[in-house]
Amino acid sequence: MKASSVEPASSTRGWRLRTKLIVSMLLVGIVPLLVGLGMAFWQGSREINEVSGESFKALATEAARKLDILIGDEISRTARIASDPLIIKELERRRDVVQNQSASAATAAEDQRAKWDSADPVTVKTITENPIAGLLHEYYTGARSEPGEIIPQVVRGATKMLFVTDVQGHLAAALTTKPKFDNGGTAWWKGAYNKGVGQLYIEDVYFDNLADTYVFSISMPIMDSLRYEAVGVLRRVIDAKEFFAPSTHPIRFGKTGHVMLIDSRGIVISCPILPTGVSLSDASLVPLVTPRQPGWTDAPSDGHGGRSASIIGFAPLPETSRNTNGSLELGSWHTFVWQSSDELFGPIRHLLTWMTVFALIAMALLATLGYLAATRIVTPVRQLQQAAQSIGRGELRQTIQIKTGDELETLAEEFNRMNRQLEAAFAGLTDQVTLKTQEVQYLRESTDQILDAVPTPILIIGDDESVQYVNRTGREAFDLANSDLKSPRLFEILPLGTSQQQQIRRELLGLTARAPAEPAAGTETESDTTPVLRDPLAPQLNQDAEDHRAELQLGDHLYRYQWFRVSGRPGEADRVGLVLRDTTEESRMQENLIQAEKSGSLGILTAGIGHELNNPLFGILGLGEAIQEEGDLGRAKSYAHDIVQHGRRMASIIRDFTGVATRESSDQRQTVPLERELDLALATLAVGMDISALTIERCYAGDTCVNASPDQLRQALSNILLNAVQAMRGRGLLRLTTVTTGATASVTITDSGPGIPKQHLSKIFDPFFTTKGQGEGSGLGLTVARRIIRKFGGDIRLESVEGQGTSCVISFPVHPRSASSKEVSCTVSDTRVMSQP
Repeated sequence: MKASSVEPASSTRGWRLRTKLIVSMLLVGIVPLLVGLGMAFWQGSREINEVSGESFKALATEAARKLDILIGDEISRTARIASDPLIIKELERRRDVVQNQSASAATAAEDQRAKWDSADPVTVKTITENPIAGLLHEYYTGARSEPGEIIPQVVRGATKMLFVTDVQGHLAAALTTKPKFDNGGTAWWKGAYNKGVGQLYIEDVYFDNLADTYVFSISMPIMDSLRYEAVGVLRRVIDAKEFFAPSTHPIRFGKTGHVMLIDSRGIVISCPILPTGVSLSDASLVPLVTPRQPGWTDAPSDGHGGRSASIIGFAPLPETSRNTNGSLELGSWHTFVWQSSDELFGPIRHLLTWMTVFALIAMALLATLGYLAATRIVTPVRQLQQAAQSIGRGELRQTIQIKTGDELETLAEEFNRMNRQLEAAFAGLTDQVTLKTQEVQYLRESTDQILDAVPTPILIIGDDESVQYVNRTGREAFDLANSDLKSPRLFEILPLGTSQQQQIRRELLGLTARAPAEPAAGTETESDTTPVLRDPLAPQLNQDAEDHRAELQLGDHLYRYQWFRVSGRPGEADRVGLVLRDTTEESRMQENLIQAEKSGSLGILTAGIGHELNNPLFGILGLGEAIQEEGDLGRAKSYAHDIVQHGRRMASIIRDFTGVATRESSDQRQTVPLERELDLALATLAVGMDISALTIERCYAGDTCVNASPDQLRQALSNILLNAVQAMRGRGLLRLTTVTTGATASVTITDSGPGIPKQHLSKIFDPFFTTKGQGEGSGLGLTVARRIIRKFGGDIRLESVEGQGTSCVISFPVHPRSASSKEVSCTVSDTRVMSQP
């Protein structure tokens, strides 16, 4: 067997298979293990969360019930004070005095308010030591409490203000001098008095400047002896922290667990940690813990400044919330049960630690077992690897001996069979190599024949600008058949100027520097481009007229060239090919075509100027003849004025055709009444021809305005009217109509002439096309009219029925000054229209 040059594989590759087997066994064992442990941890965490959450929910519900009872007892005590007969009788007397002496009572109340605000001793004594105040003091101290009722000292100490107002909200009695005298405009008084109907009103927690603390209040209406209407309001202002602390602060669990009371805004009412009046640190937590029903939630924060996840139980105070601000939805109080995350999730973290330890032990066992199993597999595989290397070198002399009783033993037998077959196959390999060499030689000769048959020069160029191949057409074109050059350079074959040589070198360098996988370069390369002034009448035949064209001038011949890539032989770099195409005759034909286009464009331009100047010129001639015979000086001045107008129109036409009007179009446009310009165009037409036999019918929408140049618009209308009058040969009905529809103004010029044949309608706007006889028209009137109308944003179309007449419909964008809907006025005239000055 012939030896090969295959290098022996590294012996360390056997460890790669062993590593893969170990990793595979680890994955097979660890993935189910980790999934099982993860499921167990997830289930355990969920159950711990649910147990903790339900416990917090129950604790919050029980705390809410106790606080509801506490507030209910305080409401009951306040209601007993408000139903005291002596207080009711005194307030009824005050009400009767106010009703009988309204004016004097108002004055007295204003005087008493001023004295109260100035701490007048007499007034203060009158309010704080009157009979109602005495009764309030007895209730406050418990002297008038019911038998067996014990008023907690904390309730007595939490009451910061206790006072009574009359039906006007004026202070009637108080225990201290803190209350304001006039309370009729406050929210709590309006809520409790309720327009005389009366209702319980509990005010949300707020900071009271008079009490200098956060308080809430219980306002109770005092009804008359018949329980028909309210005769006053009893208000108790209570320190929120002192009132609720004895009920909420003792409820503790664990090291940090506690119960707090908040309102629906997230304001703390009572908490062992947070001060009363502050908001929860996380505003997004408020809607999670203030629903209508008790519950618990996995919160993103703990509401006490911590940002870790937490479990929070909550429950509303239903009875209290029903009276807070008079609305359960907008004002409600809730208990808030919380425990720090470290303490709450401690059992879960402990569970995770033990599960991690168990997983590590399991991974170590799996890795040990995987190593032992992989060793039993890798050893015979390594023997097969060494045998394969020997076969590659042609050195295998002994058969492979593997006795494992499985697929590895079968694979060793296949290796032995393959070795014997290779020895037999190498014997006939030399003959096949000879046949392949002959086949390659045939393909090379066929390729040369194909390239020689191509009628354009083709060059193959190497990296050093050496020409490695030229086809037969190229050898004949560049006279290389008798050349002595063995390996000619590119620019020895192509005698180019310096600038073209630099261009070709840049392109060639760019192609050879590209990756072989890139597509072959086209005919264009990146180069500096400079704007070139071009003849406006010269047509642009293709995009290459302005962009860079890949052309080379070689003597009298002009060549277009294109690059292509040629794949190199194995181990060699790719080469670049160049295809040249002689375009000398093509370029000459193109230049002749451009000159013909220029001549045709100049003819159209000249004919257009002549056509447009004829109409005003005929008007000037007619008016000049009229002036010669006119004896009336006023009429002669009118004719002279019209001659000046025609002259200006001719100047405008010249500016328009020479390009000046295009540059000044933005300055010439103005608001033009469409009906006036239509009449002026008709008057101008009447100067140069006889229209006395025409019947002219006008149906105008009113003052229809468009944005245009008056002279050019009149010129377009004159051309259209001239065609209509000539079609009727001066006799018939000419109808002029203007209509405004939405944002569009339309002009319709209808004649009763013979109409236009159907086969001519599609060509009626083409330059020099006319249906008139020889010498009657140039065929440019409608062409110019359409160009002017479209310049001002309008459009024009013809509708004709042969034998019945023609209608020309012109539409413009209507100017905002025109009304969207106008009355149409119609007039009929059968007399000659005179020229207007």
